[in-house]
Amino acid sequence: MYFSAFMDRFTLQSRFWIQACKIAWIVSLALIVYLCLTPDLKQPMDAPGLDKVYHGLAYVWLALLPQLAFSRNKTAVICSLAMIGLGVLLELVQGFIPGRFFSGADITANTLGVGLGFWLGMRLRTTLAV
Repeated sequence: MYFSAFMDRFTLQSRFWIQACKIAWIVSLALIVYLCLTPDLKQPMDAPGLDKVYHGLAYVWLALLPQLAFSRNKTAVICSLAMIGLGVLLELVQGFIPGRFFSGADITANTLGVGLGFWLGMRLRTTLAV
């Protein structure tokens, strides 16, 4: 009985997880903006095209979290799809930062990441009834 009540607090529909997802999304947004605007940022591993994988994964995460963080579907969709605009804006600003440059390929990777994250998030919302 007590275990069941304890576990109910930790379902994805619980207030705890919704708030945790909101905090994770805000912290992730801040971290991505910081990393994108840092001059001469060195990659952890530097292989051709690997930075596109980093971009895609970051934007999968940024588009997925709002689907779990917001109970209103409209808010979740707007926040997820707004990540496309964030990716474009950050790429444009990078053109003015020393050691950074604008990359259309990065915008493509960001947008594909948002698409995948949005799709995964919608599937999770449907499956988990968030």
